[in-house]
Amino acid sequence: MTKFALLITCILILSSQGAQAQKADLTGDWTSEYQFGPIKESMTANIQQIGSNLIGSYIVKPSEGAEYSGIIFGSVEGDKATVNYLSVRNSGDVNPQVIITLADCRIVDQDKLMGTYYVQDSEMNAISGPFEATRE
Repeated sequence: MTKFALLITCILILSSQGAQAQKADLTGDWTSEYQFGPIKESMTANIQQIGSNLIGSYIVKPSEGAEYSGIIFGSVEGDKATVNYLSVRNSGDVNPQVIITLADCRIVDQDKLMGTYYVQDSEMNAISGPFEATRE
């Protein structure tokens, strides 16, 4: 029985070390390029991870039109991250346009994320697509 208990203890220790090794820390500067409808965009995001929570800011440079920026908040669970981007753009109208983006990410490795983004603006326009981000 003691050999069995020792074996179980070893398995538990090894599995907890493996789980700790896979804990992600997404703190840093990330870049990605993606198609946003007919426009190609390049984003640089500065993310800080505090525990399992993500906060930060980003700036987007589209192939046409003005740059825009906003804030990031989200969370990490295992090898997945959910990130929300919020931006308010002044389109020249009385009411500014609010844009919310949700990104479902899979952590490929410590320097690469892949996933799908989902965007909706205050005018109820929606679009989604794949993206890939790398840590600088």
